[in-house]
Amino acid sequence: MKTVVLSLGVLLLVSYVDYATSDQFLFFVFYFIPVALCAWRLGRPAGLGMAFLSGIAWWLADRLSGHHYSSEFFSYWNGLICFVAFAVIGSVVAQLKQTSDKRKQTNAELAKTLADLEHSTEKIREMRENLQVVCAWTKQIQVQGEWMSIEKFLTNHLDIQLTHGISPEAVRALVEETEGYSGKNQAVPKREN
Repeated sequence: MKTVVLSLGVLLLVSYVDYATSDQFLFFVFYFIPVALCAWRLGRPAGLGMAFLSGIAWWLADRLSGHHYSSEFFSYWNGLICFVAFAVIGSVVAQLKQTSDKRKQTNAELAKTLADLEHSTEKIREMRENLQVVCAWTKQIQVQGEWMSIEKFLTNHLDIQLTHGISPEAVRALVEETEGYSGKNQAVPKREN
């Protein structure tokens, strides 16, 4: 509401000065101020509304100041051109504001992401320091004074979901062990590859 009142006040002031100076000074550009103010603070619809009011105010100031045209058409034409110029300024300023707001939002998201990355990097550094001790017998690792299996560490500290399988080396060792065990008790038929 303050923006609308301020914009209308500026519009009335500019219109009065434009009227008072007649066609001695070109005050056309000063009508951009209330249009830009509304567009920046309140958005495109308010900017276009103020552009419409500014176009009417310019036309009235022009008519009441005694500016005479060779044809009435030129008076209306100039009023229309002023409105179009004011509307373009309002639209451009509203778009600039929207772009500025998006940039601020993107910068805030980037700052949050960088903070998360910094936190993750610090956590990784901390884990690197703690991962230096591995039990030679159980293959457990020591993390912050606690011994745990690699599976537990990956699940609890790195949020990695695990599944289990068997490596080709383990399969061969298991087959060899099974064949050696079976050979002692009874013959096990071998698979053909």
